[in-house]
Amino acid sequence: MVNIDDAIAAYVKLREKKGQIKAEAEAKGNEITAKMDKLENWIKEQADAQGVTSFKTKHGTAFLTTVDFASVADWDAMLNFVKQNDAFDMFEKRVSKTAVRGYIDQMKSVPPGVNYGTRIEVNVRKPTAKEE
Repeated sequence: MVNIDDAIAAYVKLREKKGQIKAEAEAKGNEITAKMDKLENWIKEQADAQGVTSFKTKHGTAFLTTVDFASVADWDAMLNFVKQNDAFDMFEKRVSKTAVRGYIDQMKSVPPGVNYGTRIEVNVRKPTAKEE
């Protein structure tokens, strides 16, 4: 029969094995990604040199696309701009669970329009090395 100590030991061992496999897979994946990046750059150079936006071959089609991206470099400036220009549409629709939890702790209620919940999860840590 399995006891708690055996179950926790098995759990820690499995989690460590899973972490090891993930790290190995990530390292191999990073190597492949680096090679793919080099090929993408080369294909883009070829497209630029030939003045085309796509290549169709028997192995597949490569094509250029334009991708937009945005990130905030200065939050104070961004917030001022949004307030002054009523540009709240520039934000994503989600709330910070940390801020909501802080509000609940202070006000003893959930902010209007927010669904908030908690759940109990089981976490397992391996023992720390004891100093002698």
